[in-house]
Amino acid sequence: MIDIFAAVFGVILTFLIVVMIHELGHFFAARLVGVKPEIFSVGFGKPIWSRKDRHGIIWQVSRFPAGGYVRFVGDENAASLSSVADGPVIAGSLKAASKTAQAFVAIAGPLANVIFTVVALSVLPFMSGVTAYPWTITNVTLSSDVIGLRVGDQLVAVADDEITSQDTLGSLLNRLPPNAEVVYQIERNGSLVDAFAPRPDLPLIGNVADGSAAAEAGLQPGDLLKTIDGELVHAWSDLQRIVAASDGNAMSFIYDRNGSEMTAQIAPRQSDGRWLIGVGGLPLFTLTTERPALGEAVQIGVSRAWDLLTNLVTGLAGSLTGHNDSCDLDGPIQIASVAGQAIQLGPETFLLFLAVISLGLGVLNLLPVPILDGGHLMLLGYEGATGRPLGKKMQAVLFIGGVTIIVFLMLTATVNDLTC
Repeated sequence: MIDIFAAVFGVILTFLIVVMIHELGHFFAARLVGVKPEIFSVGFGKPIWSRKDRHGIIWQVSRFPAGGYVRFVGDENAASLSSVADGPVIAGSLKAASKTAQAFVAIAGPLANVIFTVVALSVLPFMSGVTAYPWTITNVTLSSDVIGLRVGDQLVAVADDEITSQDTLGSLLNRLPPNAEVVYQIERNGSLVDAFAPRPDLPLIGNVADGSAAAEAGLQPGDLLKTIDGELVHAWSDLQRIVAASDGNAMSFIYDRNGSEMTAQIAPRQSDGRWLIGVGGLPLFTLTTERPALGEAVQIGVSRAWDLLTNLVTGLAGSLTGHNDSCDLDGPIQIASVAGQAIQLGPETFLLFLAVISLGLGVLNLLPVPILDGGHLMLLGYEGATGRPLGKKMQAVLFIGGVTIIVFLMLTATVNDLTC
């Protein structure tokens, strides 16, 4: 169940932070190239507090705090549409700057969002740590007497695949054969030992959501899944794949509970366009972590940001071309729900959520849609190609068209939140 207060607070705080980062990118880029900011507003609407600094810039806090804007000399509105498109050039305005400078100011907002994402994803390893090499087991979920792995064992190889300092648990899992059990080569008390044990990502239930299909069927933390509708379940990804393809049809789950075989009929339920039964997994073991060096943390941040960017661009392209399910487009209700959950799960989860939303905001703003930064770059491209700026009336038409497109996308996403 959604915590309404957490959702509202989370989404307001999220957009306040990521939009302010975006606008500060525009602000500092403008100052660098001689464009004069007139107003920097935290929030939209009527100001409730303001002051003018020694540079003549008005800093204000407005009534509606979810976002903000920076307005430059000569701007007609917060979208930086020029009020002098067909008139004289005003000193300190965007129009007075070179085309290169204008493009720099336009792209600086999205660039600030990307930089924030990289920084956030570089900070997270310091907060949560990274797996220390060599991999050393700190906890074993199942009985050590049964599976042969013990606290303090150092993992050398799994299924004859040697573990290196560049490996993560995820990269290792991607290389493992589709077996329920594998051979672990471990170093224990200075000697190499082989242990035959379940995969690290065994289908072991760690938590069951209240009111979920799994909870109503009687599944409990500690249950080990064996089969679903007769199909063997070796890894957690097997469970996800089978449930995702269920179309909500009831399936027979066979699982082990404290050595006894149990059976349950479970019909997955749809949430955010996905079929789920409402369970979370528990790994076979946990490993020693450490704080990385600064260079390693930055490398991790850049790598994760690139992965996010690749997935985001691929997903956005699929949505715009109709290749993806329309339900993949989340709206404000779903974003607010996730923001509230991220707030409640703690600073690390919320920082990760901010990183994802910031990158998304940066990418979306580069779309060639008027009122967005990509639209400004498009207008600059037009002026560069034709040698003359677009007229004020046409700018107004494009502005209205851009608002219409954005509103349409928001309404579509909101309908998805309510119907998917």
